[in-house]
Amino acid sequence: MTRLLRQSITLSAANIKSLHRRAWISMSMILSVALVVVVLLGFLSMANGFRKTLDATGAEDVVMITSRGSFGEAMSRLTTNQTHQIEEGPGLLRSASGDPVLSAELLVPVDALTMADGQTATLSLRGVGPNAMALRENLTIVAGKMFTAGSGEIIVGQRLSTKYRNMQIGDTITFGRSEWTVVGHFRANGSVFESEMMADRGVVQTLFERQNEVQSIRAQLAGVSDFEVFRAYVEDELDMGLSARTEKEYFAAQATNVSRIIVFLGWPLALVMAIGAAVGAMTTMYSSVSDRLTEIATVRAIGFSRTAAFIGTLFEAIVLTLIGCVIGVAIAKFGLEGFSASTRGGANTQLAFQLMLSVPIVVQATVLALFVGLVGGGLPAYRATRVPLRSAMTGRS
Repeated sequence: MTRLLRQSITLSAANIKSLHRRAWISMSMILSVALVVVVLLGFLSMANGFRKTLDATGAEDVVMITSRGSFGEAMSRLTTNQTHQIEEGPGLLRSASGDPVLSAELLVPVDALTMADGQTATLSLRGVGPNAMALRENLTIVAGKMFTAGSGEIIVGQRLSTKYRNMQIGDTITFGRSEWTVVGHFRANGSVFESEMMADRGVVQTLFERQNEVQSIRAQLAGVSDFEVFRAYVEDELDMGLSARTEKEYFAAQATNVSRIIVFLGWPLALVMAIGAAVGAMTTMYSSVSDRLTEIATVRAIGFSRTAAFIGTLFEAIVLTLIGCVIGVAIAKFGLEGFSASTRGGANTQLAFQLMLSVPIVVQATVLALFVGLVGGGLPAYRATRVPLRSAMTGRS
């Protein structure tokens, strides 16, 4: 153990042991760091949860056809002629009768009332074809039954049934001038579909006066390797302004775009708060140095180096920062993780998801906290190396 290392450890230990003399101002530094960490983790866990929800949606062997250039289904429009042309596409899985396994679908925004405060929220009612369940392997009815084709029955995502009124099995819910009977709740492995309601497409088209209108087509491929053949048929051979993507690819693109926006909003706010926390940390550490002027000058007089004084003071700042970081992560872990949130999806509808922490985002928050400690402790630590020796006798700088 070198002389510098021994001196640094001795001064660092002495600084930590004297923290009780600066308890309140040290606590303010800890709490400011914890707040920065909680805010950053809140945004990052939101982006992570949203991305996980959409990542859980979609399959590699299911293809989605929408209008070319449309960001989501709400902006897409497919004609009856386009639908018939797609049905003839190569590479599609076909039933024993030769019909392709596909579902032409329509997404309609509807208003529902929240259980908590009766506020209006816009949700998605999806009109689907008879193959809709077969195209969503992870979608299972967990209570009640599947809706009957041609009827005013709907099934509701289990996540919605706990947050909105009139969504229990047997309830009648009104959307505009149409009335629907809830006959089932479904779960979809945490995917985006759990934020939707589903009904027969023909009934949805009729009651919402959207006859023959569809916005997307989901089709089952015979195999994953058939996607490129089918895509070339839709986009190049037909050349009807359509786009074909695997369901997995479609939702991954949406997850990337929205997650990027959330992170873009979260990091600047966290950085502004971090600058404020760094200023607070600097004040705390200057107070710490002032409190120990006599001690610092004394140890310097008996042979401790300037570098050891610098390391000892900086170590105190890092320790306080790490304590704040641990508290912030704990608050995020037990207070935020699993918390239900929602954002706007297609057609301005609600898309529900849960906040999720992960090791990478905790590491990012820790790095930001250490930045606060290094910046906030650096200048005060430098000042500790410049304490004049006469302070050993006078107690003043």
